[in-house]
Amino acid sequence: MSLKKPATTTSMIAIIAFLLVSCTGMKTSFYPKVEKNLWQGNYQQAASSLQKNKKQFGKKNAVLFHLEAGLLEHYAGNYKKSNLHLFAAEKEMQRLYTKSITTSVASMLTNDNELPYEGENFEKVLVNLFLSLNYLQMGKLEDALVEARKVDVKLNEFSREYKGKNVYREDAFVRYLMGTIYEAEGEFNDAFISYTKAYEAFGLYEKQFSTPMPEALKHDLVRTAALLDFQDEKERYEREFDLNYSEEKKSFGSVVVIIYSGKSPIKKEIKISPTILDNDGVPHTFAIALPKFHARSKSNRYYNVRLSSPQRSFAKQAERFEDITNIAEKDLKDRLDLIYLKAGGRAVLKFLAIEAAKKETKGKSKLANFLVGSLLDATYEASEKADLRTWRSLPDQIQVARLIVPAGQYHFKLTSGQKKLKTSSVRVLPNQITFEIVSDVN
Repeated sequence: MSLKKPATTTSMIAIIAFLLVSCTGMKTSFYPKVEKNLWQGNYQQAASSLQKNKKQFGKKNAVLFHLEAGLLEHYAGNYKKSNLHLFAAEKEMQRLYTKSITTSVASMLTNDNELPYEGENFEKVLVNLFLSLNYLQMGKLEDALVEARKVDVKLNEFSREYKGKNVYREDAFVRYLMGTIYEAEGEFNDAFISYTKAYEAFGLYEKQFSTPMPEALKHDLVRTAALLDFQDEKERYEREFDLNYSEEKKSFGSVVVIIYSGKSPIKKEIKISPTILDNDGVPHTFAIALPKFHARSKSNRYYNVRLSSPQRSFAKQAERFEDITNIAEKDLKDRLDLIYLKAGGRAVLKFLAIEAAKKETKGKSKLANFLVGSLLDATYEASEKADLRTWRSLPDQIQVARLIVPAGQYHFKLTSGQKKLKTSSVRVLPNQITFEIVSDVN
């Protein structure tokens, strides 16, 4: 003869077990070691440490693993390896674009950690930015342009989804980067068009992300307009920017320095606690967990670039072109309505589950009713967690300095205050662009 468990116990065990499944997310205990190496400039060690902990990511976080691995390899100068990871991340992001109904239902009942991570919209864009920069460092300018153009396609798609109400709908730095690549190919008309689009994009950047148009872009607009003999545009920009263009000699070339500065933001959890009264007048407080980006770098860093030779010396201060922290914060806010909707839906569903479990205690004491409700409330509280996954190895900002100088051999020096970041020998060729990328992600 077998003893049959009371229905209430069975239901409670089932509900509690289901809710607690989501209380264990991805283990991140290895991250501090990876980030310590990253901040110390030991990029290869950081990449190796991440690779050793690949299993900790699991299938749900494949995108996140490839994003982190791809960027760490980029910092280490392993551009082919970086591309392999970034392409893998992009492919998985595209596969997850149309979500599984089953998985979505599971996330409604527990939390978004039950879903495979497909990346924030700005992360989907930055994949192509770093792919473009990888190709740039490999000397594959056409491939670099292909990846940069994908940014425009993605941002247009996101704008359609948000009906043009999203904040991050242009990337000014990518527009500028395309201009420099076109220039490097000798395509000055395309370069001018890209600089013009960057000029328009920085109008949005200044309003939304407090990133004003850089002085370097002003000079590039006037200069390329002059090279193309676009006299009206040249004079208009000279008046607007208060510049007087003097034609550079044909023996001049330029150095474009791209600097990754500071630490990207991380997500932290905030909770709101609405209270609902049940049919017996007993209050139930449901925690709704929401993610919010938290800045880790709070002030701009200043970088000075110097090119010197026995005959001459040139210096320029880098300018902020991409504020990733501000973009991340505003991009997440754009989808907060959807997060609120799902979190509120979870609260309602779990409230109904509690009511159903309580009905099975009908006829028992009010104390039993109270204990059932309290236990399920506590279990829900434990299961309600915000999705805090994010691409942690990104920089806070991308800064750029451009020096147009006579062709020749130069000693290159990049400093930030008293800190010497890089010294090397740079050869500037006539009518050519030399790209230098430096990481200061600490």
